[in-house]
Amino acid sequence: MSPRSAIIFTVLIAILLPYYYFVDRPELRLKELQTAQESLLDLPGGIDAVSLTRGDEKVRYMRRSDGQYKVVEPEGKFVPQDLMRALTDLLEAAKTVEVVSTNPNDLAEFGLDKPKGEVILDPASKKQPINIFFGNENPTHTAVYARIEGSPKIFLLGANLQYYQGLIFQWVEGKQGKNA
Repeated sequence: MSPRSAIIFTVLIAILLPYYYFVDRPELRLKELQTAQESLLDLPGGIDAVSLTRGDEKVRYMRRSDGQYKVVEPEGKFVPQDLMRALTDLLEAAKTVEVVSTNPNDLAEFGLDKPKGEVILDPASKKQPINIFFGNENPTHTAVYARIEGSPKIFLLGANLQYYQGLIFQWVEGKQGKNA
């Protein structure tokens, strides 16, 4: 290597190394992304009951002492155990979410000024129910905007949540199963 090349490489390293160290630090960007993801629900004892509301329709199911779920509203309706368990497991597994806004003025932008649906969770470990409101889908149709009552944070929840809710309402309406 010639002395000229060595000098040029040394100058480049002297310029780029401080830039990388002080400006373009990927570990800082990763920390920022992790900070934007926050804990959604702290449900150490699980969920005892779930109420789903969509327009005028409402479905409520509860966990029995044997661990199975039973639809209690509307009375006498059937929803498969695995479907109720899948929705409950999905909600219990929502440990971290991507917060997209903390500005309460953004509710209309995300469809949360007039929510399309609501889920009320009765956790086993807390006395107060948790109300989660749902707005529009995100542009890629992979998640739905949501917020918890009493919190200004707007976050994304997976589209599976809407899918399972839709199936539960179809079962209650008789559009699934033997009566379909």
